[in-house]
Amino acid sequence: MAAGGVGAGAGVISATMKLEYVSDGSEDCPLIRIHGFGPPDACSLRSLAVALADGSTGAVEVHGLARMEPVDGCRLTLRVGPEDRGIRQLPAPNAFECVLRQRTWEQVADLIAPFCEEVAPGRYQWLDESGDIALLLSADGNW
Repeated sequence: MAAGGVGAGAGVISATMKLEYVSDGSEDCPLIRIHGFGPPDACSLRSLAVALADGSTGAVEVHGLARMEPVDGCRLTLRVGPEDRGIRQLPAPNAFECVLRQRTWEQVADLIAPFCEEVAPGRYQWLDESGDIALLLSADGNW
């Protein structure tokens, strides 16, 4: 989980965050990417990871968040589990869940934290690669 490049400038990349499943087109696929966000959105995502890490919630439906636009009906539920299973596809169309231990959600929160300060074009971070489908946080959708 290496950090991505950092461009110049800060601020909102898009009016709404996007949640998107990318099945192919890169050697990194398949992946789910969250992109098009500003620092306040990143802080909201970080707060969700913290809530999963500290046990104050057991699951979060990312696709249902305010300011989140699911692309092609992409649905992602984040859950706490006894082991890191990563992202798996569910039987429903374009539906996924990401199951990680509380300790791993704490690490995810730490990976999101820099985006709370600055969101620049070209900046990205792999949040989880433990399953067959990776989870990518990308300022502008690129990586």
